[in-house]
Amino acid sequence: MIKKIVAFVLFFAFFCVPAFSAQSVTIEFWHAMRGEKKDAITELVNQFMKENPDIIVKEIAVISPDRRTNGNDYTFLYKKMIQALAMQQQPDLAQVYENWTTQFVEINAITPVSRFDNTKYALSESDKQDFFPIFRNACSYNNVMWTIPFNKSIYVMFYNEEMLKSKGVKPPKTWSELREAAAKLTVRENGQTTKYGLAFVPTVDVVGHLLYSNGGEFISGNRAAFGDRIGLEAIDYWVNLVNNDKTACPTFDAYKDFLSGKAAIYLDTTSRIGSLKSSCPFEYGIAVLPSGSSTLYQCAGTNLAIFSSSEERKLASWRLIKFLTNKENTVKLSIATGYLPVRQSAYKSNEYQTYLKEYPGYKVGIDALKYGVTQPRISAWESIRGFINDAVYSAVSNPETSKEALKRAVYSSDELLKGVSN
Repeated sequence: MIKKIVAFVLFFAFFCVPAFSAQSVTIEFWHAMRGEKKDAITELVNQFMKENPDIIVKEIAVISPDRRTNGNDYTFLYKKMIQALAMQQQPDLAQVYENWTTQFVEINAITPVSRFDNTKYALSESDKQDFFPIFRNACSYNNVMWTIPFNKSIYVMFYNEEMLKSKGVKPPKTWSELREAAAKLTVRENGQTTKYGLAFVPTVDVVGHLLYSNGGEFISGNRAAFGDRIGLEAIDYWVNLVNNDKTACPTFDAYKDFLSGKAAIYLDTTSRIGSLKSSCPFEYGIAVLPSGSSTLYQCAGTNLAIFSSSEERKLASWRLIKFLTNKENTVKLSIATGYLPVRQSAYKSNEYQTYLKEYPGYKVGIDALKYGVTQPRISAWESIRGFINDAVYSAVSNPETSKEALKRAVYSSDELLKGVSN
């Protein structure tokens, strides 16, 4: 009898509990996702572990407890990663921006994904070419692919269809048209503004919209090029809307203002689509951003990087990255969140094309990609972004003129850029 019991126990242990055995490898995956975006990632990670029982993934959402104090969640994630690297407690893989990648490459903190080209889990050349060119190029440095595109987006214009229709306004195609539209859409009662034509978050990104679309750039060589005439005009544009026209509201709650009907137009990335689908109480439209003397739109979103660890954990991390960014799963993530599919085959898939027929406005982001541009990839960019953020906020809130605020940001940036190679 005892022999039968022992035999049964051994049978159960061997055949019925294969998942997290002593042979399993555990990896940490850090990201900065909330809400439906986190839910979508968790679902994919769980599916990966089901299909790969030899790998346990500890998915950790590194999000700010107070985004007003600490900035957005990506800023918080970046700070946590720097701290973790200093203590040699870094994750196995994580979301990274291009300029973070540059910094991590410089300090030998990450492993290039091309490291796995000679393994049985390698990406084929056709797989690599399948990524949209702008995303693939942003992940490559000196012809070496260091990261893989993950949750990518591009800036677009969201608008309240009924509010525009009631004022006879069409989605503006140029920046001058946007200024005119904002004036027509603003509603004042008893000397108070009750509805704004436009709500925006006063950060470096709104400067970039006008800077790139008018032929400017943030960094040129080792100097801060945003201090030139085009950069000053870019900040002045928002200052005029806020302080002279009084038709735009600069606020970190711009999304909420749009949802509540307090603002008719709202600028953000396609990553907002997922929450708009579930939360927006009115019919809204999506259009490309206005253009200037040229047509360029800023891309956003992160890539996935593998940090230095054991060979076993690095390979496990690579297998997770390959799973998360395959054709099937980039379609799932895109439909669930509003992020753009990172593969061309995913965009052309029957499932995604069916989705676009139901929501044709979402094709706007894909069509804009051929005019996409990424912000500077130099390691100093994280600090320079902060200088420009301060300048924009200072200018629109009026303690400094645009020229004074910009001059201060340029000086700090130039000091930081001395001796920095691009």
